[in-house]
Amino acid sequence: MAGLHPRNVDERVKVFGVLAILVFLLLSVRLWVLQIVRGEVYANLSEGNRIRLIRITAPRGKFLDRNGVPMVASRMAFTISVVPYGLKDPDREAKELSRILGIKEEEIKAKINSPARKPFEPVRLKTDVEPQIVTTIEERRTELPGIMVEEMPVRNYINGEFASHLFGYIGEISQTELASLRERGYRPGDIVGKTGLERVYEEYLHGEDGGEQVEVNNLSRPIRVLGSKEPIPGNDLVLTIDMKVQRAAEEALKEQLEALQKSPDTKNARAGAVVAIDPRSGEILAMASRPGFDPNDFVGGISPERWKELNSPLNPQTNRVTSATYPPGSAFKPITAIAALEEGKVTTSDRFFCPGRDPSSGKACWILASKGRGHGRLDFIQGMAESCNIVFYELGRRAGINSIATYARNFGLGRPTGIQLFPPEKSGLVPDPAWKRENFKGWDKVWYPVETLDVAIGQGALSVTPLQLANAYVAIANGGTLYKPYVVKRILSPEGRVLESFGPEVVGHVALKPETWQVLREALKAVVSSGTASSAFRGFPIPVAGKTGTAQCPPHDSHGWFVGFAPADDPQIVALAFVEHGTSGSLAAAPIVRKVFEAYFGLDEN
Repeated sequence: MAGLHPRNVDERVKVFGVLAILVFLLLSVRLWVLQIVRGEVYANLSEGNRIRLIRITAPRGKFLDRNGVPMVASRMAFTISVVPYGLKDPDREAKELSRILGIKEEEIKAKINSPARKPFEPVRLKTDVEPQIVTTIEERRTELPGIMVEEMPVRNYINGEFASHLFGYIGEISQTELASLRERGYRPGDIVGKTGLERVYEEYLHGEDGGEQVEVNNLSRPIRVLGSKEPIPGNDLVLTIDMKVQRAAEEALKEQLEALQKSPDTKNARAGAVVAIDPRSGEILAMASRPGFDPNDFVGGISPERWKELNSPLNPQTNRVTSATYPPGSAFKPITAIAALEEGKVTTSDRFFCPGRDPSSGKACWILASKGRGHGRLDFIQGMAESCNIVFYELGRRAGINSIATYARNFGLGRPTGIQLFPPEKSGLVPDPAWKRENFKGWDKVWYPVETLDVAIGQGALSVTPLQLANAYVAIANGGTLYKPYVVKRILSPEGRVLESFGPEVVGHVALKPETWQVLREALKAVVSSGTASSAFRGFPIPVAGKTGTAQCPPHDSHGWFVGFAPADDPQIVALAFVEHGTSGSLAAAPIVRKVFEAYFGLDEN
């Protein structure tokens, strides 16, 4: 400092001292802000760069058949997740992930930026990805530093389309579902049941997720586990379904539809349903609907192309057993017979004459179109065995519409059976004059005699679900007890402890005269032994009782029905088959029921 006056030197030293003190104070304040005021935030950010809180998804509970055979379980699959704080260039990486995963870029950004997500927790983008996608991401790890590959349990529908409408399918939780389930611990990205048993028993099947605290490197690769909580699997459902009977129903329906479609006369038979019930309890032994779908398609998210296929005019997602209604045709005739017998309007000694066309109304019997003649003279049992429309027109006149409608409702028609499934079952319709007065205007409010004749043979405005009709035959088979059908026997904890059990629930009883039950059973046995279903059951070693049905649905081909029970005098199983546009019950439906009975009684093993 040569040449400077000592006084100037002192002043400069003071200035530098003040500046040094100010800088020190500023640094101290900044350190105080970083360490004290925002210390926790930056600590979290620091930890977030090397610590991952990874949720471990709990496996959903299994579906077991009545004998403990697994039908729906879980398997391990790859899942692609992203840690938002680990992304270097979010827009570029979202675009690249969109290309690799086949997900819309906007969808990826919405998940990453969701206000509901937790900081530093991986956001799952796609579940059940193919191995080649995992390989692609691993090869580009340096370009995609915030991406994680995890393994997690996903739903496994072991037999594909098998019982798909009964089981239902799963999918990612929606905002609406999240709003109602958040209080029960559900979070964005959770998988929930959407239809069928998956939805109805969601709270039992879901389980409780676990988690791991994992240290990772700068490429999000795990280095070590710092702590973990094991997930708790969901509870298992033991169903009333008999795996063997279910398989027989599925295969018989599929094979019958394929065979019918090969004939020009039945080429439109492309859909149908089968249901089997234990008439002693109401347990569902089998439930099949076609066309169907593979619930595995929904695991990991269904493709737009597949979703479009499932919304085709044939409605593969519709459970035709519970969610579709049809005119029952001649399968309804036992109800008309019961009304006439109970009201004393007919006896077994009464004789009828079928010229092929009803003299009063001009309406034809089905035999006129096929053979150009009538049935001739018949008694009551022969009228049932041959499904003669002329006989049942007369019974309908004698009994009257109000009596027929009353007995139809007594047997559970016109209202849901109460089975626990989703979507909810349809109610069907039992029409009568009161219904018409309430639902029509002007002259259309009048109930005409010809409408009674239509209902008497299962036509007109009358409509049922296959399950309703099968359940009515349960009451016919067991002598009048109407059960609420059910498909879940027990709910088991992951350790196998019984949490809940379900058994028969009686919802009504139809009291008929003993002689009515006796003649009705004899008539239904005659249908199979010598009547319209005899060809389908020729040589069957166990006595069967039942009824065919051919329901007209102009301008399309008629539907085909058959409902039966066996053994005829000590029923253990009621089975119904329905084929849309199958043209006749004896041709299209009865052979399916025979195969179901063969499986139930072990006759297919010989």
